[in-house]
Amino acid sequence: MTPALLVSKMILDEKIEPRFMYREKRTRPEDTGWRVFCGLEGEDEAEPVICTPEALIAIDPSVEDILHKGVGSVWEKDEHNEWLQVLDFDMEDDYMATHQLTKDWTIDINNLFERRVEESGDLLYTTGDKSVRLTIWRADNNKEALVQEYQGQIDNRDQSKSKTVQTFDQSDEQVARIGYIIEEEEGDKKYSVLYGFCIIDKEVVLAAIYFDYDGDLDWALETWKSIKTVQFTA
Repeated sequence: MTPALLVSKMILDEKIEPRFMYREKRTRPEDTGWRVFCGLEGEDEAEPVICTPEALIAIDPSVEDILHKGVGSVWEKDEHNEWLQVLDFDMEDDYMATHQLTKDWTIDINNLFERRVEESGDLLYTTGDKSVRLTIWRADNNKEALVQEYQGQIDNRDQSKSKTVQTFDQSDEQVARIGYIIEEEEGDKKYSVLYGFCIIDKEVVLAAIYFDYDGDLDWALETWKSIKTVQFTA
């Protein structure tokens, strides 16, 4: 399945370099979500056409790195022809939503994240450059015993493959939240992973939260903290 972008017809027909592009939630499996414009389109030229990433890169090689950015990304060229990220562009699907994970758990996450169930049974939310993988299981012990068990795993984890960068405790009265961050590599790509346990009596949620940029740490912590139990709110 060839990935597709929607690109201004002027860019393709006249080989004009793009100056504005954003990535929204895709509408079909082959859709990357990228919408690309040169900024010179008239009303009759505003309707984009389907294009491959390779065809766009051939017109402007500078977009290659941008195309790896996640859903929700917005980029614009400045007067020096450099790409700058735009932070005040509104997208239709850009809003927070509460998702029911089980009868006991919910998570607050931006609607731009795509949701799917993996073969393992894990639940995955992803934008491409940020992902949240959730594993939920029942346990025999109460909250205090489970916290002791998983805190021991955090304190004594094998550091030979990936060192613990930082540990966290975001517990509240209802949910014990303990976790840690490591850094991983895949080829030339480096990224961070926050492993966060959410614990109540006899039940555990493990959130593995992946992000590419250090500036997304606050997002990762807030997403982990948004995983809440509904046991006590009935």
